[in-house]
Amino acid sequence: MRVLELYCGIGGFAQATQGLTTTVAAIDQSAVALSVYAHNAPSAPTLSWNLERVDASELARLDADMWWLSPPCQPYTVRGRRRDIEDARARSFVNLIRVLRTVQPRLLGLENVVGFQSSQARQLLLEALSRSGYSIQERTLCPTELGVPNRRPRYYLFAALDALLQPWETVLQDTFTGQTGTGGSPHQRHHGGRLCDYLDATPSRDLIVDASTVSRFHPGWDILDTRDPEACATCFTSAYGKSLMHSGSYLREGDRIRRFSPAEILRLLHFPASFAFPDYVPLRKQWHLAGNSLSVAALRKVLRVIPELRNGESEPPFLKTPSS
Repeated sequence: MRVLELYCGIGGFAQATQGLTTTVAAIDQSAVALSVYAHNAPSAPTLSWNLERVDASELARLDADMWWLSPPCQPYTVRGRRRDIEDARARSFVNLIRVLRTVQPRLLGLENVVGFQSSQARQLLLEALSRSGYSIQERTLCPTELGVPNRRPRYYLFAALDALLQPWETVLQDTFTGQTGTGGSPHQRHHGGRLCDYLDATPSRDLIVDASTVSRFHPGWDILDTRDPEACATCFTSAYGKSLMHSGSYLREGDRIRRFSPAEILRLLHFPASFAFPDYVPLRKQWHLAGNSLSVAALRKVLRVIPELRNGESEPPFLKTPSS
């Protein structure tokens, strides 16, 4: 399947569909994100296009069977003030909806924050898809439902022209629905594990938060004990490492508090063990890019709605634990 990745970021979609798709182009405006993408998927063509101005002829020439979109989430979040289509960061997505009236890929998939579900942007997309005769399936999914100890609920939409979409009941059968996503046999069948399974064997000292900062801000932090078998991290955002509050969890190790490393966040997102940031990407930018990415574990599950992308019951080695 030939896929056009729009707002590709560091390449979560490509990592979730290894061996199942061919990327005709991966488009993003972030040069650093594209460099990380290319570092891990060197055969895929990357393009730094401004999607606010892209026209139908440019996208038609790419001849994709499927479009995958992860548009900016800030217009639909509390921190982004929920300005929806009035937000400048939504202009490119509105333009792509206009382009859809002319260029109609056989399949389309989209991921965004749960707030997108009640947005004007979603209504515009649904109207465009319905007018063109697409069949549509939507739902939300959190990695905790797969046994992953990381809360990151997301909205997913899939649309098809003259193609069969599997019902969600079939796609999500046997999905684990525990509150924290740990314990027992369900996480053995799927992805999961305890939080400690995702942590670095020897964390960098750069992750330790100084005592004065801890003293001032820790009452508002979600601090997890590495020894707690039921620990579950909150959603990591692109502000992690920059904003001290409401951007992700912290870890208590003995008498010290530290941040999660970018590698630990990528493991919680179930990026393949081979995925890595180039050495020239600074720590804060790694946090930013990881926070802007998606859950590979959840995406692999929901992509099963498309029969051609069903990936079987076995999972590739996504999780690299300290013991491995």
